[in-house]
Amino acid sequence: MAEYVGIDLGTTLSGLAYLKPDGNPEIVPNADGERLTHSVVFFDSHEDVKLVGSAARDGGEPDRTIFQIKRFMDDPEHLVEIDGKKWTPAEISALILSKLKRDCSKICGAITEVVITVPANFNELARKSTIAAAEMAGMKVKRLVNEPTAAAVYYAHSQGVKGRILVFDLGGGTLDTTILDVEGDNIKILTSEGARHLGGSNFDDILLDAYAEQYKKQTGAALYSDERHRRRVLQATEDAKKMLSKLQRVNDTVANDQNSGIARIDLSRDHFEKLIRHMLTRTVFLVEQALDSAKLKTSDIDHVVLVGGSTRIPKVKSMLEKMFGKVPKSCGNVDECVALGAALFAKKSSRIQEVCNASYGTLAMVYNAKTKEEKLMNSIVIPKNTPIPCSRTQVYQTSEDNERVIEVDITQGEDEDAKFVDVIGRLTLDVPPNRPKGCEVAVTFSYDENQRVRALVVDKQSGRSKEVAVTYKGAGVLSEEELKRRSQHLRTMRIE
Repeated sequence: MAEYVGIDLGTTLSGLAYLKPDGNPEIVPNADGERLTHSVVFFDSHEDVKLVGSAARDGGEPDRTIFQIKRFMDDPEHLVEIDGKKWTPAEISALILSKLKRDCSKICGAITEVVITVPANFNELARKSTIAAAEMAGMKVKRLVNEPTAAAVYYAHSQGVKGRILVFDLGGGTLDTTILDVEGDNIKILTSEGARHLGGSNFDDILLDAYAEQYKKQTGAALYSDERHRRRVLQATEDAKKMLSKLQRVNDTVANDQNSGIARIDLSRDHFEKLIRHMLTRTVFLVEQALDSAKLKTSDIDHVVLVGGSTRIPKVKSMLEKMFGKVPKSCGNVDECVALGAALFAKKSSRIQEVCNASYGTLAMVYNAKTKEEKLMNSIVIPKNTPIPCSRTQVYQTSEDNERVIEVDITQGEDEDAKFVDVIGRLTLDVPPNRPKGCEVAVTFSYDENQRVRALVVDKQSGRSKEVAVTYKGAGVLSEEELKRRSQHLRTMRIE
């Protein structure tokens, strides 16, 4: 049995690593001989097979092929419908995890408990969905760990470095920037900043537009007319992007599916960098935010570490070198180090101090004596960068006699204005009958090691306490009963 297993459940690529007896982590290839598995699922209509990986990506039916489901793990309404059946993001992710588990267990032994990585800015629902996906795939989640934290663990292990490290993790779909203090096996997270929908797939889309524009100029026709052909051209743009990391210029030829002619695409690295400049500028802003959050200057950083396939873009490296005055270093294969670090984290988690990556609070109506108006405001309960696990208590009062229920909206965000924070869930607090107005109920909010929000409710009059779950509404949110039922169903499926 593999005792220490780490999984990088990525937007575009996923990987599994385990800790060998000598204490070093190793990537386990899938049954297709690939060290990483494409995070793509294809639903075959003939044999009722779910293909995962390269075979799924290269399939010719886009309406039956699911890409980048990780982007929707925090969307309670997102559903994918195939043959009349609706699939949640957690279920699609469970298919990817099932393939990793099945293929890799043939090499490293039975897999029952894992550490799974998530973006540092994943919210409560996205983390809950990730755990649900693992459970449906037949694995218990020992811990969730932020992707840049896992990468830093591997970098410190493989390079033997110490000091203050900034991890710049630019993957297929997300950017995370995390600052850590490293002293041997002891790691302390100082802060994290990140952005969803900022990564290699966004660069591919920009190149796709450039291809389509050049094709239109040369032929007068559209480059693609349906999703199937768009996917094929998108694969070509991804290949061109990778080549531009090594070459100054790339020439390509493309044709549409309407016999409108062939166009020659001429693309330089300089032009590509201009096309993505606005997105790279945003990454710099997020690095500056991380430094400000940790109250640090660029000169306070000892090591800048590159993680994620998109850091192979030369402009990314030169941009960070100019900013910090030192050459950024990679931790080996930038696509694999997160999974490798997760396997190490499975054993070393007790020596790593993490923090809240966002502020969590509640909404309340606040009376303004000057304007004589009430306004919905966000009250921060657990501030960002608080070391975890942690807990804070707030007291709520009934607003009328015999009020039986108090509903509390849980928020994620730094702003006091309710318009600028996300409501991530709701607590429903039951109040005993016949209580007068002003009856107090204390709620202790805790933020656990998986960066999940929990609540303990105490009736101050009787002293009785009860754990209350944060609830979410949405067609894509599975109840505990549905989770068990779909877990059983998933284990009967043929996944290749």
